[in-house]
Amino acid sequence: MVETLTSKDVRSVIEDQIEELARRNKEPEWMTRIRYKGLEAFEKAPLNDPVIDEEQLLQFIAKPEVEGLPEHIESLDDLPPEMRALLDRLGISEVEQKYIAGLAVQTDTGVIYNQFIREWAKRGLIVLPMEEALKKYPEVIKEHFLRLFNAGESKLTAYHTAVWNGGIFLYVKEGLKVPFPLHLFFLIQESSLAQAPHIIIIAGPNSQVHLIEGCTAPILVRHSLHLDMTEAYLHKGAKVQLTVLQNWPEYVHTRPMTRAMVGEEARFINTTVSLGSGKSNVANPKYWVAENGYVELNGIILGQKDWYVDLGGEMSLKGRGARGINASKAVIMDESKVITRGKIVAEARGTKGHISCDALLMSDKAVMETYPGLVSRVDDAELSHEAAIGRIREEELFYLMSRGLSEEKATQLIVKGFLEPMLKDIPVEFLVEIRKIIELAVTGGM
Repeated sequence: MVETLTSKDVRSVIEDQIEELARRNKEPEWMTRIRYKGLEAFEKAPLNDPVIDEEQLLQFIAKPEVEGLPEHIESLDDLPPEMRALLDRLGISEVEQKYIAGLAVQTDTGVIYNQFIREWAKRGLIVLPMEEALKKYPEVIKEHFLRLFNAGESKLTAYHTAVWNGGIFLYVKEGLKVPFPLHLFFLIQESSLAQAPHIIIIAGPNSQVHLIEGCTAPILVRHSLHLDMTEAYLHKGAKVQLTVLQNWPEYVHTRPMTRAMVGEEARFINTTVSLGSGKSNVANPKYWVAENGYVELNGIILGQKDWYVDLGGEMSLKGRGARGINASKAVIMDESKVITRGKIVAEARGTKGHISCDALLMSDKAVMETYPGLVSRVDDAELSHEAAIGRIREEELFYLMSRGLSEEKATQLIVKGFLEPMLKDIPVEFLVEIRKIIELAVTGGM
């Protein structure tokens, strides 16, 4: 077992990672300088995390060995019987089971994306691993990289800045409307790993694209950190839809960081389906919305076991007629705790914003807290919020059971009906698995 790093040791460890990444990626000197600025910021920045303390963060950096895991998992047959049984109950295909088991990719920073989109590059759609984009489009990356973040905001942003690895660069040229969703898949395979992919999205004027991001970890992984950073830049009239499907196991801490500049008349819809939040999930995306721009932030949360989920969302309506919606639905079970925070700031005339939070408590020990924030700096903004926290009503169960459903089936039906309105934009191929996971979680089959 590798000893936990002390604060005195950490600088040299991060320096080693920086030098290794710079050498491996053959990256330009200016990017390596950015990494070292992240290191300098790390030493002074606050941690500002409700769950991960500095000692835990240093463990992620150290990547200690974890005992008790099988050394060789080369096929699905090598998985413990209970793990295979769970995958079979979920109805997941054999190909996808290999991804979940960590058998289909070789690196923890690998990105899987459809090769046929290379043909679309001729039309103006560019999707590249971030390291490759850094070589092909250095000036574009230099202009946008960390433009929406400050490395010194927290130790997590500083650490990401220093050791970011993987991620993608997505560019859609002016007027191009991509008729199919792009699928990306992030997979953690190594225990005690800080995985830090960086994503940059640039949507040209009047372009349109839908990006689906899948995040998971093998069932056998223990104690890891996913620390991704997404920067989105939507030019005038662009339409971008970002759908994030999270199914992290209970041993993974997730810290997604998303920020977007939404241009005039642009439209950005960000939907996160958090079926597996991991041990803890803390996020606070931020959006700046120009004249007649629109942002919609949707969150679907399934809280289980003793998981801790704290999801925010800040919108600055900076241009006349800008609009924003922050909506979430949570099903909270066992001893899990879910906190939702929304903040909308109206800075221009004729702006509109709404925050809504609905939660269904499935246990006496489940906890839900919601904190809406509305700030108007003009006299004609329309800002509103609503929240509802409750339990399944006995009369609803009685009615469904009187129609021949078991209590288990009736409960599943009520929960799925509660969440269904938020699933309207999810591709059909994902809905079957999402509904199955919800069914199993509600009845204790996960």
